[in-house]
Amino acid sequence: MKFIYEIALCFLAIFVATPGTCADVTRNQFLCGIAQGYPPYQFQDETGEPTGLDVDVLRLVFEKLGKKMTIRQDKWDTIVGDLCFGDLDCVGGMEINETRKQCFDFTTPYYHRQITVFLLAYNMEILDINDLKWTIIAGDRHSQVEQLFTEKDLKNKIRIFQTESKDKSMQMLKEGTVVAVVMPKAVGFHLAKKHELDVKILDTSAPKSPVGIAVKKGNKELLNLLEAALLELRKDGTLDAVLKKWRVQGTTDTNGLKPH
Repeated sequence: MKFIYEIALCFLAIFVATPGTCADVTRNQFLCGIAQGYPPYQFQDETGEPTGLDVDVLRLVFEKLGKKMTIRQDKWDTIVGDLCFGDLDCVGGMEINETRKQCFDFTTPYYHRQITVFLLAYNMEILDINDLKWTIIAGDRHSQVEQLFTEKDLKNKIRIFQTESKDKSMQMLKEGTVVAVVMPKAVGFHLAKKHELDVKILDTSAPKSPVGIAVKKGNKELLNLLEAALLELRKDGTLDAVLKKWRVQGTTDTNGLKPH
């Protein structure tokens, strides 16, 4: 349902959008969206405040622009809807793919995430991606792993249960409701530690997913500002420093569970 809802929002946005409509980029205050429950990328700290790699990048971008920025953190579907039709100016840390490019405009990627399949470590029945046939799993749709399912003629033979958060997906794996979960590699290791689960990765050889900042389709003025700020952050080494802080080296996702 989550996947269907997101795509429906996207195509409805295309249908009702006014070409060339742009937000006023001369104003000083902007509102940006971040999802919940995607540590170490987007989550809440002990006080309930937004934190994570993508939060840090958004703050640095608007600081570089000399603009004020407020973060709204909510469920992913709500954030997508608010960018399509609501008052959000941008969404940080959105994975870029061809379908979403029809709905949003993106900056160039500032890192890549490895989307992978997690199993309980003692599961000896599923040794290959083909062993997922006729099983129920939880996690990401519309990802590089789902594309792999399509290429191997598995997409319609696996039930992918959509949850409100990656944390819920990991809880379902712990309870045995699903046999596997699909999520970013770093998120999976972080949540496995939280739930005290011994997990392993199913080798899929799926390519990493590029991640950037999304704006409303056609909002080229804001997109150009964000792109220019990211370029400066790359040049002065600030972006690399924040990637290392969250143990995301360059454009490569690692197994790090928390910042240094």
